[in-house]
Amino acid sequence: MRTYASLSDLSPWLTIAIGFVFFAAVSGICRYGLAGVASPEQREQVEEHAGKLLSVLGATFAFLIGFAITITWSAVGAGQDAVDLQASSAQQLSWAASEIHDKGGAGEVNRNLRDYLDTVVNKDLSALAAEDFTALPSAESFDTLQNSVHKVAYGGGNTDPEANGMVSAAASLTAAQSKVTAVAQRSLPAILIVLIVMSGTLLAATVGLSAATVKPPYLIYAWAFLAAVSVAVVLMLDFPFSGGITVNLGPLGVAADSI
Repeated sequence: MRTYASLSDLSPWLTIAIGFVFFAAVSGICRYGLAGVASPEQREQVEEHAGKLLSVLGATFAFLIGFAITITWSAVGAGQDAVDLQASSAQQLSWAASEIHDKGGAGEVNRNLRDYLDTVVNKDLSALAAEDFTALPSAESFDTLQNSVHKVAYGGGNTDPEANGMVSAAASLTAAQSKVTAVAQRSLPAILIVLIVMSGTLLAATVGLSAATVKPPYLIYAWAFLAAVSVAVVLMLDFPFSGGITVNLGPLGVAADSI
């Protein structure tokens, strides 16, 4: 599942640097290698043929990059929506609890809710990044919260109308928490990453061959940088809770502080 996840954990600039060196090296080897084994006439023929292939290969690489970014960004967006829903559900639960007549029970619910949110913000992120979904650090505090909600809402013959609001908000919090876990498991298929790298490598070779007689070949390095940035963005967006561009748990911290 995480055959290339270590790349997504690297510094963005380091990822870009690695990609730039790789693509520039492929272009340079093809360019200077052709100059060493082919005659001037052959170099011109290869350069002309490679130039005709650039648009096709470039469009293929651009399509794969765009497709991958669309998928990964949608996963990050879905994860952020789930976190925002958790935050709003937590605030609704806190408000409903504060409105019931059982102030002791309300304090218990809010205390358990704050503990749960603090655990999510401070401990769950590392577990989600490591794909350890079976036992999140917040699981115990979440169970404690749910038990306290139902005990306060239904215990002692509670007839407060706000008690139903507590249960509904707790149910929404459960749904949002499940969605966060589901989104954390999303990632691009490794075969798609391999296809993007292979497409970029072939395009890098074609760029080098198409510039066999160009001096100095500055555009080769400009293209290598652009390709490296494109691949780095895909890696940073993949794995919504561990890449360079991830879901922000800040709304949960704000919700905890407001309780």
